[in-house]
Amino acid sequence: MNFTRSQLIILGSVGAVLLFIILLVTGIIPGLRNSFEKPPEITLTVWGIEDRAFFQENLVGYQTLRPNVQVNYEELDADNYEGDLINALASGKGPDIMMFHNSWLPKHFNKLVPVSDLQMKLKTLQEVFPTVIEQDFAPDGKIYALPLYIDTLALFYNQDIFDRNGVAVAPKDWLDFQNLIPKLRQKDASSKITKAAAAIGGSEKSIDKASDLLMLLMLQAGTKMTDSEFSSATFGQNVAGLLPGLDAMNFYSKFTKADNTYYTWNDNFKYSLDAFSSGDSAMIFNYASSKTAIKNKNPFLNFKVSQMPQPKSGEKAVNYADYWGLSATNNSKSPDWAWDLILYLTANDTSAENYLKVSNRPPALRTLIQKYSDHPELGVFAKQALTARSWPQIDKKSISVIFSEMIQSVINGNLDAAAAISQAERQVTELMRARR
Repeated sequence: MNFTRSQLIILGSVGAVLLFIILLVTGIIPGLRNSFEKPPEITLTVWGIEDRAFFQENLVGYQTLRPNVQVNYEELDADNYEGDLINALASGKGPDIMMFHNSWLPKHFNKLVPVSDLQMKLKTLQEVFPTVIEQDFAPDGKIYALPLYIDTLALFYNQDIFDRNGVAVAPKDWLDFQNLIPKLRQKDASSKITKAAAAIGGSEKSIDKASDLLMLLMLQAGTKMTDSEFSSATFGQNVAGLLPGLDAMNFYSKFTKADNTYYTWNDNFKYSLDAFSSGDSAMIFNYASSKTAIKNKNPFLNFKVSQMPQPKSGEKAVNYADYWGLSATNNSKSPDWAWDLILYLTANDTSAENYLKVSNRPPALRTLIQKYSDHPELGVFAKQALTARSWPQIDKKSISVIFSEMIQSVINGNLDAAAAISQAERQVTELMRARR
């Protein structure tokens, strides 16, 4: 049979298409074969310290979207979580995904698998999350974790005490704050404090989050906490001819000196959360996460939350962050799938909002920060997330102890502030070098 030129062209084209499809399907040419295959059956284990109820709706949504993935969430005891996690990962029995504290990267980065550029680029992280996330979770350009929320230190104040003493608004800067002390503080005939104006100046012995508060003051003052190589602590060092770390320590500790105009606290006073809950302290500094504990101690306490005071001459606000995120461990046999779940839980507006509605945590996504900036419960914390900062700590718990002991040595008169900072600086440096 003789074919015309047009028929030959058509037959050749059809044959070429059929051959191309055969090669794709058989895998000789990659790219299409996977679309004909059933997705692999995956089981992901997630370890965390929060109630599964916080994740339940999102996990159901994810498994509907990815029917080939089974997710098992295990809630661990918060007090033993880090130790249990380290032991499990060392034995090869750890989870695919773990809740990861924002201070952990210097200590635990070698246990993680960063997200691939195909799943999230650094530019995307910078666009959807505040600056502190890159500082904590992607300092070298690789993204090791993503946040579930961002909590920040804020000022809690007793509205009834403020009203009774004619204080109409919460202080916006530290000058206004200290000037409130004589107005709100109460002493007996022997000058013993009976009602504190604020829980500030003491160590962790009497003040919840005392170390974090001092670290915040150092950061607000412009203190450089470590050197650029992360080989030594530098919070006692000279910065442009100033000693901002020392200035912060002196400011913090003056509130515990009986001969100071702004004396309002000592380490023998009742614990700060108890003092605030019972009306024995007009102000404390804490995170959104402490509100539940305060309400449980005194459901009838009339208190409000205001933004953290800033230096009077500060050009821009600096706040202090404390939060948890999610990361994929090097124990996972399916790290890409682990990151697929993490991205769904943290970088998806709907999922992130589901989580914060159940957990009552402040948002981490910029879109939700904007949406919740005027929220009566979360608004202060949402706005502060945009100016939140932290610093790399090789061991958060150990450094908090060092800072607390530094405070104690100053307020007890065992060391002057300069000597106490120098000693603490050496201790943190030793800790950093021992863990390298």
